[in-house]
Amino acid sequence: MIKKTLFSFLIALVAFGFTACDSDDNNGQLGVPDSAKPSKEFKVGNCDKEKNADDAIKLNVKSWGNTNQEFASIELFADGHFLITSPKAGKLPKSKMSVTRAADGSTMFKKSGGQPLKTRAVDASGTIVIDGGLYIYGTYTRVKEGVYQLSNNTKIEIKDGKVTGTATVTYTNSLGMSITITVTIDTSTKQDDAVRNLCRSWRMDSSENWLLAGDVKIGYGKQWLEKGRVMQQTTLTTEGKGLGFDKDDLIDDKDDYCYRVIFSPCGTFVCFYIDGDVEIGTWEWTDTNNGALRCWEAFDRDDDDDDDDDDDFADVTVRFDGKQMRIYGDFMDTEHNVLFRTLSVATFSAKY
Repeated sequence: MIKKTLFSFLIALVAFGFTACDSDDNNGQLGVPDSAKPSKEFKVGNCDKEKNADDAIKLNVKSWGNTNQEFASIELFADGHFLITSPKAGKLPKSKMSVTRAADGSTMFKKSGGQPLKTRAVDASGTIVIDGGLYIYGTYTRVKEGVYQLSNNTKIEIKDGKVTGTATVTYTNSLGMSITITVTIDTSTKQDDAVRNLCRSWRMDSSENWLLAGDVKIGYGKQWLEKGRVMQQTTLTTEGKGLGFDKDDLIDDKDDYCYRVIFSPCGTFVCFYIDGDVEIGTWEWTDTNNGALRCWEAFDRDDDDDDDDDDDFADVTVRFDGKQMRIYGDFMDTEHNVLFRTLSVATFSAKY
C-alpha cells in the first residue's frame, strides 16, 4: 500500500530530525483552522496560586548517613503532592520526545516507546508506589516552616528551616528511624511568572491533531474525557483514504490518553494516563518571552543505549488563557520532496 511507503518516509524523519515550523503557510487552504497555531503574543494566565506554592522545592541528596540510602530526591509540588525518586531510578536521559509521535498523528503526551511505569495504590491516603518503588507519589502536610509530613508515613525536617542552598535534613522513615542527611535544595526558578503559571496540576480537556503530507490534508483527530471515558472524533479526507491512511493513524490509543499532567518548578513533569500508567520527564523554558518550552522524554528502563544525544528534545509552544493552558506542537521535514507535517494542540484546565 502507498501508506506503507509514506510511513517509511515518516519514520525516516526520526533519524533526520523534525524542525519546528515558524513560517506562515497555506493552513487555511488545507482546512487547518487558526486554532491549530498559537497566537503571536505570549501572556501569563490568571490561575489562582496553589495551596503549597511557597513550599515547592526539590531536595537532592548530597550525602547519606550510615544506613542504606532510601531516596535520591524528594520533590514537593505546589498542589500538595510529593514525588520521591529512588537511587535505582537513575538519571533521566534527554531523549527525543515527540518527533516519532508527530509522525503518527499523536502528541508529546503519548506514552514513550519504552515500557511505561506501573502504579499501585498502597494505602488509604492515596500514596502510590510507582514501578515497585522507583518512585513514590503522594500528599504532604506542612507542619511548620521546613518540616513536612508525607502520606507514606515519613517526615523531613530541614534544619533551621533553611530552604536554599545546602542544608542538613533529618529524615524519619516509615519505621520511625531518624537519619541525618545533607541535601541541596532547588528553588532557583520559583519567582518567575511563567514558571508560576505553568507549574501546577493540569487536567487535559482535549487533544487535537492535524496530519498533513505536502499540500494534502490527511485528516483530523480529537480525544477528550467525558464521564471517565475517553471519547474520540476523527475525520479522514478523501485524499487520506486514497493514500491508504485510516482513522487509527490520526489519534493515539485510548489507553494513551494523558488525563493529568503536573509541572514542577524544579524541572519535572509527570503524566498520568487513563489506564493507570505514569511517565516522568523533564522540562525547561527556552524563551519565556514567547512561551517556548523544551521537553525531554521519560526514562526508558529498557534502553541499553548509553549514547543518548543531549541535543535531542521536543520544542513546543505554550499559551495561557485565564485558567486554561494550550500546548502547541508543529513539526515538519521534507523527505523525497514531500513535506510531512503534524500540528497538535493539547488543552488543559488548571485543576487536579
